[in-house]
Amino acid sequence: MNQHKESRRISMPVVLPAVLPVVLPIVALAITFLLARVCVAQNPPLTPGQQMMKTYAGSDDTETFLNEPKVREELKALLGDELPHLLDNLNVKGSIDLIGGQLSVDGNAPHMGTEEEGVVCVSIYTLEVSAAILSGGTITVYSRPADYTNLPLCVKDWITQGNSGHVDRMTQPKNVRVAGKK
Repeated sequence: MNQHKESRRISMPVVLPAVLPVVLPIVALAITFLLARVCVAQNPPLTPGQQMMKTYAGSDDTETFLNEPKVREELKALLGDELPHLLDNLNVKGSIDLIGGQLSVDGNAPHMGTEEEGVVCVSIYTLEVSAAILSGGTITVYSRPADYTNLPLCVKDWITQGNSGHVDRMTQPKNVRVAGKK
């Protein structure tokens, strides 16, 4: 017996062209939204310390840096009556350096290098402020860490330079060999 099964075709109206103008903008909007979220996740907003680093590292705008509200408040809290002394000792200064995660300003009182000097260091991670004054042969450090071991590298490096009278910046130490190419 030859049984023939009839195949049935179900015919459906084609609605795709009619729906496309409505669906396409919605899909495009959804994709745009998802991409925007991915971009924000990859480029999160800068932290206050990162913003400060971006603004000041390498800059000569030391006055604005030292007057940043967080910096100035912390300097007042740490130094109290010694703040004017520090600022006098930063009268002659260079640009703002970035040393070991710290923004740093150092300098000296006019015509008083190696005698009256100062430094301010600000962590780009925590905005913690440290400062030091060289005066009368003594270095006084103003910092939240109360022990030398935990002082920021920025302060310790400045102390090393101050204690050497900056000689190591000008004269090659005996244990240093320079292997430059000619």
